[in-house]
Amino acid sequence: MPAWVYRHNNIQFKENDLYSLQIVDKIKEKLKRFQQDDPEVTIVIPAYNEEKNILRTLSSISELKTSYRTELIVANNNSKDRTQEILDRCGVRSVFVKDQGISYARQGGLEAAKAQIIANADADSIYPVEWLDTIIEPLHNSAISCSYGTYSFIPGEENNRLTLALYETAANAFFALKRMQRECVNVMGFNFAYRKADALDVGGFYHQLNRKITKRSEDGWMAMCLTKKGDLHLVESPLARVWTSDRRLMDDGSIGKALYNRAKTEISRIGIYFTAKGEINIEEEKAKKF
Repeated sequence: MPAWVYRHNNIQFKENDLYSLQIVDKIKEKLKRFQQDDPEVTIVIPAYNEEKNILRTLSSISELKTSYRTELIVANNNSKDRTQEILDRCGVRSVFVKDQGISYARQGGLEAAKAQIIANADADSIYPVEWLDTIIEPLHNSAISCSYGTYSFIPGEENNRLTLALYETAANAFFALKRMQRECVNVMGFNFAYRKADALDVGGFYHQLNRKITKRSEDGWMAMCLTKKGDLHLVESPLARVWTSDRRLMDDGSIGKALYNRAKTEISRIGIYFTAKGEINIEEEKAKKF
């Protein structure tokens, strides 16, 4: 893992620790430039009980190098821990989203954004300094409606980078197949960008997904809908590679189980990889939830 990722990942919020509070003050000072009244770009971060992670994310965001007027919004989705306290200490603009769920949080950030270009991030991810400009650069092409980047996992207590790298290698094989036919399912919520007007015009984030049936989450669904507005574009540059928590994998219990479930899911829809690519019917996709 790169040294800069380690540096951000080692940051912790400790109420009575002078060193920790000094770090918070430095982050707050750096984030002041993301309080623009007329931004060109809005970074939206949904957050639910992220007191253990969000300061690390904000630390990396505070060091972004960008040529755009930028605002930062965190959509607090009913956090019960100290997430809001940390946001306030860092001087971050936040919006409270009452309806529970990641799609509602992303929608709340989308609606609150002042800028016409939105870059989506997550509260448990760490961003390289060139990330913002790199991920939104393709949107200068009107034929592209959504840009997205790659990622690597940060090992938690139960994993190591070697194991995660092996998982990522296997996942990349499926990634390449999906690009041929159903690229939208490759889009991850912590690393994609689009135009606000396009996202609102296609209906915003959909809140009634049955992921077991549609095989999509809120990010992939948005990307699918945005294909009505233009092409998807993978940003392969390492400047847009995001480092994210491995907790999504651990929801399955272990890396081995995560890989098994990933393979099982991809095999169940392997037919779409070898059939002619047709236009996606969004209403038919919605009906699958039943």
